[in-house]
Amino acid sequence: MVSEAGPKRQMQRSKLSSQLYSMVKNDILQGQLLPGSPISEEALAETYGVSRSPAREALAELERVGLTQRSGMRDRKITVPSLEMIREKFELWWIVDVGRTYLASLSASKDDVDELEQYAKQMAAAVEKNDVRTYKSVSHKFHLKIRHSCRNEAVNEVGRDCDVYLDWFENLYDRYPECSMLIVQEHRSILDAFKRRDLAGLSETIRNHIERQRDRILQHFQAAEEKQKTRSKLSARQRVSS
Repeated sequence: MVSEAGPKRQMQRSKLSSQLYSMVKNDILQGQLLPGSPISEEALAETYGVSRSPAREALAELERVGLTQRSGMRDRKITVPSLEMIREKFELWWIVDVGRTYLASLSASKDDVDELEQYAKQMAAAVEKNDVRTYKSVSHKFHLKIRHSCRNEAVNEVGRDCDVYLDWFENLYDRYPECSMLIVQEHRSILDAFKRRDLAGLSETIRNHIERQRDRILQHFQAAEEKQKTRSKLSARQRVSS
């Protein structure tokens, strides 16, 4: 007779490590765990009240998606973004998002398109009122609708990893998105190509949209780097003078 205890324990542990991964990932994305902060199996197990096994598995998944880096045999630290890393992630995001959006367009129904049309109108109305919060919420719904319309789970899995980085970069360097009719028009151009199921059109319009976001992120990133250098210099001078 085969015992069910082993598989059951394995399933419970897998679920626990998945939950722990989600919680720690959200802490990183929301800036509660800052880049460069140390993170270890022991600390995770103690902080979240779990055993070392799910903590180890959660850390392995965080390392897989690139949110943590090894700093020893068992210890890790939260990844510190670099200029090159941001550029590379945005290039990957463009490639994946074009494919994901094109595949979504092939299976999109009239109701799907109508819903996207409504989001485009709501974004324009929010810009006219200078309502950044509503604009950000509706823009998120617009992109989420397109992503959920893609039926290829392999593409979606890669896309979700890319989305993690976009959320992280925005929370670190650009919490308040550009709210203008120019950005609304970019969404409109993406939607027009989506309705035509135009792969070349989607590639061009999505690239323009993503490059604008990338440039904003890089601008804020470089400003943050300059501030950090200034603080380091002041701190060094204070140590010398004391």
